[in-house]
Amino acid sequence: MGVIISIANHKGGVGKTATSCNLGHALARSGKKTLVIDMDLQCNTTSTLFGNDQARYGLCELLNPDEDIDVQKCIYGTAYEDLYIIPNSRETAAMEQRLIKSYPDGLNILKKRLTKYALNNFDFTIIDCPPNLGTFVICAMMCSNFVIVPNETGSKYAMEGLNEAVKFIEDIRENGNEELRFLKVLLTKADGRELVHKASIAQIRSFYPPEKVFNTIIPGNTAVQQAEMLGKTIFKHRSNARAAVAYKNLSEEIINTLKKKD
Repeated sequence: MGVIISIANHKGGVGKTATSCNLGHALARSGKKTLVIDMDLQCNTTSTLFGNDQARYGLCELLNPDEDIDVQKCIYGTAYEDLYIIPNSRETAAMEQRLIKSYPDGLNILKKRLTKYALNNFDFTIIDCPPNLGTFVICAMMCSNFVIVPNETGSKYAMEGLNEAVKFIEDIRENGNEELRFLKVLLTKADGRELVHKASIAQIRSFYPPEKVFNTIIPGNTAVQQAEMLGKTIFKHRSNARAAVAYKNLSEEIINTLKKKD
């Protein structure tokens, strides 16, 4: 039985897409069959893992309440072994109003169409959420077991945004998906040489208990940006980069954390 994890934070630029792509590939490299779902209308995860080809079916069709589509038609292989994707397109924006109009069924449509298949056929399903706490994020969390919240170190508003995201997760758990749990905070874009980054990390670690903050910290690394520009994961671009080592360590930490929860 697999697990579904949303990567979410309503603040942009915290590393959600980089984490979704690189964590997904790291899990696949460790032998875990992994599905990544691109819920962000910017479609950057799709560009990295699927390229610029137009998929016949994808998230747009999967979320359409007027269609009854088999989720298997929306899943594609990637250039990486054991890594699969449900691609997104900008046309998905039109689905939001349809989902709202079909409330409450609309918010559960991903859960209804995806969950059973994903849990039975993949070890991990990673959902890259948009930088908000809106309709698509609710859909993602309604079908998820856990949420990881990436949080940029050194940001003035990091704690405020983090606390709002964690509260939102709890609201979804209480009012829609009782199986949902906040897994941990992931500290990203860290520069250990900067005092403001050290202070930000210390603040988060003092506010949240150790079991709610990953030991692994993702460093700020130009190799990650270069990989994104080239449409590659960090492992394909530069497997010995500090960020690549960090994402490998993160995948191992997640696997070990979930084993303890079983």
